[in-house]
Amino acid sequence: MSKTESLRAALQSLLKTISTTVSYESVPIKTYPYLVFELEEVGKFDGKVQYQLEINAVDYGTDSSDVEELSDAVQELLHKYYHLDENIQFSSYQGIRHSVKEDDPKIIRRRMLFEVQLHELKGE
Repeated sequence: MSKTESLRAALQSLLKTISTTVSYESVPIKTYPYLVFELEEVGKFDGKVQYQLEINAVDYGTDSSDVEELSDAVQELLHKYYHLDENIQFSSYQGIRHSVKEDDPKIIRRRMLFEVQLHELKGE
């Protein structure tokens, strides 16, 4: 498994501790609320690869409390998070969070950005 695949798997597993419906890059079958995330590589330097992690918390209806609680949980979980296993080592830091307007006014979406630093393991 590549380092990027290991990173995605670790993030998905971590996010599943706070939401039963988590998907990478594609919207799951409409089981609300849900999380969908994407990774974009933004640079390599000093033995690490830097990614921008985008996570969207989505719900449907008129009450935003569930999506706000889910977003709070995501930010609390990932800000200053550190992960180390036999395949990868990474840390993450909270960036911005904002509302996204959808064509359907009943779709409630919060977009959160994080910086993720994937570090080289010693001996590589």
